[in-house]
Amino acid sequence: MSHHYTRGTESDTRWCNACRRRTQFAVSAGRLGRCTEHDAPELTQEQKRRREREAQRRQNPSLFPDSLA
Repeated sequence: MSHHYTRGTESDTRWCNACRRRTQFAVSAGRLGRCTEHDAPELTQEQKRRREREAQRRQNPSLFPDSLA
């Protein structure tokens, strides 16, 4: 059975199997998230694609920049 949290709850102390101790877990939208002691994943796949598109755009600027349109 899953436990739901109130809207104002930001974290909860739980046992973490990776850390092998009680740590803080993030709570978002009333649901328990991941252990805050671990490093967050660097970038999501969408963020990586967005950064690649931005780098590509900087290498090949368009004839009419967005700022003038």
